[in-house]
Amino acid sequence: MFNAGDIVKVLVPNAVNSGYDYRLMGNARRGALVRVSIMNRPYVGVIIGPGDGKIAPEKIKPVMDILDIAMSDADIEWIIRMAEWTMMAPGAALRMILNVPDAFNPPRIEPLYTIDIPPKTRMTDARMAVADAFAANDNDAMTASDVQNIARVSAAVVRTMIKGGMLKPVAARPVTSAADYVSQYHDCGHITLNPQQAVAAAEIGRHIDSGGFSVHLLDGVTGSGKTQVYFDAVWRAYAAGKSVLLMMPEIALTAQFMNRFRARFGAAPVVWHSNLTAARRRDIWRGVAQGDIRVVVGTRSALFLPWQNLGLIVIDEEHDGSYKQEDMGNYHARDMAILRAKIAGFPVVLASATPSAETLENVARGKYFGVRLTSRYGGAQMPQIETIDMRGVKCAAYDVPDSEPGQRPGMLAPQMCDAMRQTMDLGHQVMLFINRRGFAPIVQCRHCGWAAMCPDCSAGMTYHKRVGKLICHICGRTAPMVTTCPDCGLDVTMRGAGLERIQEEVMAKFPGVRTALVSSDTMMSRAALERLVDQMESGDVDVVIGTQILAKGHHFPNLTLVGVVDADMGLFGTDFRAAEHTFQQLFQVAGRAGRGDAPGRVLVQTYQPEHPVMHAICTGNRDEFMATDMASRRIAQMPPYGQLIAIIIEGQKETVLQKFCADLAAAAPALQGGKIMGPIAAGVYQIRNWYRMRFLVSGGMTANLQPVVRHWMAKVRVPTNVRVKIDVNPQSFM
Repeated sequence: MFNAGDIVKVLVPNAVNSGYDYRLMGNARRGALVRVSIMNRPYVGVIIGPGDGKIAPEKIKPVMDILDIAMSDADIEWIIRMAEWTMMAPGAALRMILNVPDAFNPPRIEPLYTIDIPPKTRMTDARMAVADAFAANDNDAMTASDVQNIARVSAAVVRTMIKGGMLKPVAARPVTSAADYVSQYHDCGHITLNPQQAVAAAEIGRHIDSGGFSVHLLDGVTGSGKTQVYFDAVWRAYAAGKSVLLMMPEIALTAQFMNRFRARFGAAPVVWHSNLTAARRRDIWRGVAQGDIRVVVGTRSALFLPWQNLGLIVIDEEHDGSYKQEDMGNYHARDMAILRAKIAGFPVVLASATPSAETLENVARGKYFGVRLTSRYGGAQMPQIETIDMRGVKCAAYDVPDSEPGQRPGMLAPQMCDAMRQTMDLGHQVMLFINRRGFAPIVQCRHCGWAAMCPDCSAGMTYHKRVGKLICHICGRTAPMVTTCPDCGLDVTMRGAGLERIQEEVMAKFPGVRTALVSSDTMMSRAALERLVDQMESGDVDVVIGTQILAKGHHFPNLTLVGVVDADMGLFGTDFRAAEHTFQQLFQVAGRAGRGDAPGRVLVQTYQPEHPVMHAICTGNRDEFMATDMASRRIAQMPPYGQLIAIIIEGQKETVLQKFCADLAAAAPALQGGKIMGPIAAGVYQIRNWYRMRFLVSGGMTANLQPVVRHWMAKVRVPTNVRVKIDVNPQSFM
């Protein structure tokens, strides 16, 4: 406990600090949140310990206010150790927790609106996005800025909807608080676990009941009922008075999950994600901080809520790349969750049908406990998986003008089309998977070689036929579609295929078929995905065509055929994890087939049917494939048998960037048991007009690379308009 007049160190949520000294004007303990100022700018920070005495006492500013919210010693230790591991400043780590400034202020007084769209109103994509924004917040009244930010529409769209009466002002502001989100849960007893599930639940439950830190891998095939097993763990922790966090890679996954949770526990959990109103974020944040909200389902950012008495973290689809944060501090949410649990002393459950190599290795070493579910719940059978050898099959390499659709070569092999026809004749549904958005990824002149490139990025622009524009998938820039080459004046052509083109082909080959597209372009909210789920369950969709969003957790009982249009897409990248990620993606997609009473079938179009990934997919022999893949990593000392730190240097001027990289290379230290590689141009050399270079530091399993890199970076002065990003154990090498 610190007393009035004591000098304390306060950590503030910005990217450059490790704490500043302030004088207390009242009593406060370590972990208390306080208001301070830096250069006349107000901050809410946290007391992390006594001051270091480096500043003259008369120059030390006072703490302006002590708030009624505090963090635990374990939380502070977590922030410090997370910062050490990820090499971000402690203040940057704290910023991810104190990222709801409205939580410390009275509710802002702004005009609020409700949505009321008259029947027969023409629903543009923008208006539908606004409607979905309200649906994502249970149709609560919203400010105009909330509508704009959550729906990702322009201010003009919001003003037009207000003027047209589709958004109506609320006469009185509704008063909300954390109490509006508090539910009492009970186990409804409607679920009977099968013998495998019961064994797994008992094993995990034994550690929850006994307390202490442990990590459990719930390793089950798709459709095996992993959710109900970890629901058992949730109930044990909740009934013991603990708080529970259930993490998911994308909030869209909660569409069906929420119904399962409500059926099991009698009420829905609180959902945390980026598309919440400012008022709702404030209330939920304060509710968690006060210990009133004890069960939350959320994406990786939910890990940074101010948890009280956290007793269990469940990480569903633990292998998923969405848990890696790369734009506001580089961290892996799965690893940081395990670190938090280890410091605070409670269990973690990792669930996946295709666990990551790192998790499998930790189970093999005995650091994690492993439980397996080898069969599907309710007697459903795993689907039959076959490859279609595309070598020699006439397929679309170049498109022809839209005026000649009948002459366009198809992307779907005859065997695929026959299987689709047979499936739909039986009244069952089909899923086609291609992990490429838009219509055509390459727009090019075949005469002079000109290609549609983003002027701000080193990337081609993809043609999206639905909106009639070229879009850069790196920065989001749009441009009008071109039909003639700006260099030579001849017609351009479209190469390759995205999901829009597959939809066009399906509709041409199967007249009258009802299709749905699923990608980040079409499923921008929970409400949009819930509409798709309803359409699939009611039989209003015959063929659903989508990207990797389809691979994650969805349960469509009448879906019996899955077709993978281009299985080779991810096999031959420069990432050493390419084979692992391709296997995970294809296995998860295949797992959508045959989850009901009817047997499932999966057809995989590939030019590499002999590839180990394809063999493993067809035989279902994941363990043999992963053992072979990990053996090669062991030889190369790649994770999980080694460590990597990527250093990405970005500059607005190439000459300044190149000189700084040369200076950095000259200052590179000798590394015992490892090496420093680079600089080389990044895979995507230019993004949003910033040029990019990379270094890669590698070392063995026991290497302590962070101090080496920290000392190295301290040797050089970073010029203006140059940014340095450090990524420990990177998942992307672009």
